[in-house]
Amino acid sequence: QVFKLNFRATARPRAWGVPAQGGGGEGQMRRSSRLLQVPLCLVGAHFLLHLAHSLHGCVSVAFARLPRATPLPPQIVSDVPGTWAYDTMSRRVREEIVEKVVIGDNAGAAPFEAVKAEINALRDELSNAGSTALTHVPEAGGGPDLAAWRAIMEPHVTKGDTWLSAPWCVTEFYLYRRIAGILRYWSSGFDPFAQAKGAGLRSAVGSLDALAPRVLPVMASGDASGLFLSIALWGNRMDLSLWPAGANVASVAGAFQAVLDAAQEQLLADDTAAVEARLQALRARGGGIVDLIVDNAGFELCTDMLLADHLVASGAAKQVRFRVKHHPTFVSDALEVDVRSHIDELVAGGGDSARLARRWRQHLESGTWTLHADHFWAMPPAMWEMPETLYQELASSSALAVVKGDANYRRVLGDRPWPLDTPFADVASYWPCPVLCLRTLKAELGCGMAKPLTDRAAAADPSWLVNGRWGVVQHFAPDEPAATP
Repeated sequence: QVFKLNFRATARPRAWGVPAQGGGGEGQMRRSSRLLQVPLCLVGAHFLLHLAHSLHGCVSVAFARLPRATPLPPQIVSDVPGTWAYDTMSRRVREEIVEKVVIGDNAGAAPFEAVKAEINALRDELSNAGSTALTHVPEAGGGPDLAAWRAIMEPHVTKGDTWLSAPWCVTEFYLYRRIAGILRYWSSGFDPFAQAKGAGLRSAVGSLDALAPRVLPVMASGDASGLFLSIALWGNRMDLSLWPAGANVASVAGAFQAVLDAAQEQLLADDTAAVEARLQALRARGGGIVDLIVDNAGFELCTDMLLADHLVASGAAKQVRFRVKHHPTFVSDALEVDVRSHIDELVAGGGDSARLARRWRQHLESGTWTLHADHFWAMPPAMWEMPETLYQELASSSALAVVKGDANYRRVLGDRPWPLDTPFADVASYWPCPVLCLRTLKAELGCGMAKPLTDRAAAADPSWLVNGRWGVVQHFAPDEPAATP
């Protein structure tokens, strides 16, 4: 057996850690993630305790990776009135998610009626979010991730955190895990958001029909990658949890053309050229495996499949692994069943959308596309805390990980408010493979955005950080040098 020690201390990012002067806390340290593996037979408990004491706590008995940007900001919490996080956890999740969608869309359905009292009790907790202490996810709801959730919630339960004082990312994911458990999702298969996702897909067919004849002729062209990236990015406008996200929605034929025309003006960071170069390099070597970390169902999922289709057809990808949620989350987040049902419904509907969907079905049947519902994608830990098995899988086989959407992006940043001009490469430095983030801004955090551009956005749009009208295309590869001294 091997004992793993992870050093985190004041040092150059790629150097071994040394104790910070005067001790210092995590926020005051320059972090590295060097791992020392020591055979257990060569060390003893007294040695480990002495080592930990001598390094002033800058050594942990866990394998962790941290961004090379410092200092590490604290996580966002939801107890500051006037912030988007506060509005979300003190009002929006109760009124717009639990009452309007979970209760409103499912009244009368047998799986819902059987547990209606439990849903009402959850709603009561949210009505008193600032004073209701968090509890562990009840075991009665079942699920393969109970042990992981117990570990996630333990420090917050022990501390007595409420829905507002705990980290925002924790409480949001926790809410949807509570809903899944109450509805006995793992035994019933009941998705309380199915109606909303179905409505989103039906409203998208008109725009997808209009889009299909434009994109099919260039599907296999390497020169069209920028177009497909832009389509996949601005598909985030169709996020059901913020529906409608703007004047143009998926149900309006031709609405997407206006989004594409305005795309460049609304981008606050644009690494499209670097991504195109990486894709071209992949084509030159016969293609690679691309991981697509999916966000929303509906029109956005269709634009994700358009991008995946293009990557395969143009030779950049020999396989695309769709990373989907393992239980209903954030109203519109895509499950494995959503990918398959979207394709089936589009094929059955005929029209130009069916021409695309038949291609997508063939990709699934041939194994060119595969679907993976790892538990990690529906949990709150920062992405630098991804399980070792997942980290190694990406490190050894992924030529590019495409991270879609705002909630996934928040986890890339650890749901922490970095200075907005902190280089993306310094925040995403822990990634085990090249990563591309396609995100429209729907939360009060970000990075990698030049100050003149954020100043322009703030002057033009007071809600620029949260309304989904502004976006970023950000890319990092592990071989890139540090962007800061």
